[in-house]
Amino acid sequence: MTTTNRNLVEIVVARLTVVKLLVSRIDKAASDKLIEMITHTEKIFVTGQGRSGLVAQCLATRLAQMGLDVYIPGQATCRKIKEGDLLIAISCRGTTTTTVDFAQVSRKAGAKIVAVTASDKSTLAEIADHTVLIPSNDEDIRAQCRYVVGPNNNTLFEETALLYADALVYILLEQEGISKNIINQQHTNLE
Repeated sequence: MTTTNRNLVEIVVARLTVVKLLVSRIDKAASDKLIEMITHTEKIFVTGQGRSGLVAQCLATRLAQMGLDVYIPGQATCRKIKEGDLLIAISCRGTTTTTVDFAQVSRKAGAKIVAVTASDKSTLAEIADHTVLIPSNDEDIRAQCRYVVGPNNNTLFEETALLYADALVYILLEQEGISKNIINQQHTNLE
């Protein structure tokens, strides 16, 4: 094995170890509440910017493949958010302007808002009805992971948020008694 490969494996294993720790710190009750909110709404909007936006798109895709009515704000086909709808906003720092703006518009429309963030003291968390905290900024987390790309362990947040979103969908499928095959059946054929 070359030095590069050994270092690559070392980096991946170290990051997976920290992601496992982060996932273990996500509050189960907060996750259960998010699942309840998803199952008790007709329209779901999922947003985020940058790499958090990519995680949001992944979550929105999976929810849509389950057969839920899902939209991504900012896209031409996005419907109007209204009272009783749900906005899931993903942002590491919870201060991203566009994400916070979407949350404020949603609040004015009477929609429920969930913040998935690393900062429970952020603007986004303050606007939200509910917060799922992925504590990638905890001091001991930052100390354990020497392979950090980006400020405030954003990459750890996004990696954890992606795995969290996929696990959330898995739980929703099981809880709602929906076959996992629905994901394949609903997968786009316009690729």
